[in-house]
Amino acid sequence: MQVSVKKPEQGLEHSITVTFPSTDLDSKVEKRLAEMRRTVKMDGFRPGKVPMNMVKKRYSAQVRQELLGEVIHYAFFDAVEKESLQVAGYPEFDDVKVNDADITFNARFEVYPEIKLPEFSGIKLEKITSEVTDADVEKMVTRLREQRAAWKPAGATKKANKDEQVIIDFVGKLDGVEFDGGKAENVPLVLGSGRMIPGFEDGIIGMKKGETKTIEVTFPEDYHAENLKGKLVTFDITVHSVQTKQLPELDEEFIKSFGIDDGKEETLRKEIRENMERELKRTIESRNRQAAFDALEQIVDVQIPKSLVAQEAQTMLEQYVQRMEQQGMPKGQMKGLTADLFSAEAEKRVKLGLVIGDVIRANNIKAAQADVDAFIADQASTYEDPEEIKQWYAQHPDRLAEVHSILVETAVANKIMAEAKVKEVKKAFDEVVSSAA
Repeated sequence: MQVSVKKPEQGLEHSITVTFPSTDLDSKVEKRLAEMRRTVKMDGFRPGKVPMNMVKKRYSAQVRQELLGEVIHYAFFDAVEKESLQVAGYPEFDDVKVNDADITFNARFEVYPEIKLPEFSGIKLEKITSEVTDADVEKMVTRLREQRAAWKPAGATKKANKDEQVIIDFVGKLDGVEFDGGKAENVPLVLGSGRMIPGFEDGIIGMKKGETKTIEVTFPEDYHAENLKGKLVTFDITVHSVQTKQLPELDEEFIKSFGIDDGKEETLRKEIRENMERELKRTIESRNRQAAFDALEQIVDVQIPKSLVAQEAQTMLEQYVQRMEQQGMPKGQMKGLTADLFSAEAEKRVKLGLVIGDVIRANNIKAAQADVDAFIADQASTYEDPEEIKQWYAQHPDRLAEVHSILVETAVANKIMAEAKVKEVKKAFDEVVSSAA
């Protein structure tokens, strides 16, 4: 095999010219034809008895063309291994020449960049700290009660306020004439929910049961009905009921509905705290890990293989389309999407992946089995049958690989934070968790 490599003065794209004996292809063709002869069918011959010269006459050209790509592929990777080149992405082949004695081709490809890792002591970043307080637990208990809350009619003198529900009739009129779709009866409406056009709900605030009122509102300019866009209209509103939200009592029945067998409030609060602390721990670890990676990415200057960015952008596009389809968006509405929309984020991901990979290799960072077991045990602890979840991980090597990846990346982030200039910022539970969501 003869190999000639052309390296660029700048950039990562290389070109290579490879010449190798065509006997490599000939031997593969002969082997493939021999395999085909065992099963090929031709009139007048039993399977496996067709003369080889007839098999060659009919299939040799087709088989040779199919195998040409295969031998070129292997020859390329043998050549780059011989030249100690680390290929990034997929090569592009051109100028393929097949002669009686040899095969020659050119290929263009990018290589992985050389990365000069910085001293982590030059990195500045913020590290989030937080804790679950009694007040946080109380808020969560209240949220659980609010999820089971019921609307109860208030007295006849109760005036409707924001966040309260009214039962109403309404009739909409444009220039004194009722318009289509502007009339309804016994409609439940939470004031301040934003269900109706701007000004409608505000106009009901202060009304009481049995009261009738006419309000003026203007339809938005982008309203879907052409005849109502930007138009000033009136609504005749009748309030049948003003209702306030009633929270359920924190009694045994309520507590048992959340799977707390003993029905005790302290047991419920204990479980809520444990769940909140687990969620907070995972969220903080994730955000601090990403903060460390972002800080690292910003101070490393490295050339990025365009082919890897293109592949990553295409993957991101496919994942986005899949998510949108799962949420019910028709495929036709996403025809105009291209991978270019994700190029900026893809470039950042590729760069960070290359840099983190170098940190891992430079420091020989691996996930210890004890850490893997602890991670899986923590994940499984939130399920009814933890052992079943552990077995599930054991039976899915791809999921185990994800666990190893998470632990290795966490170790990289911890190393960065241990050596960097870190400023701790304490935040409340809601601020940490809600911003992560």
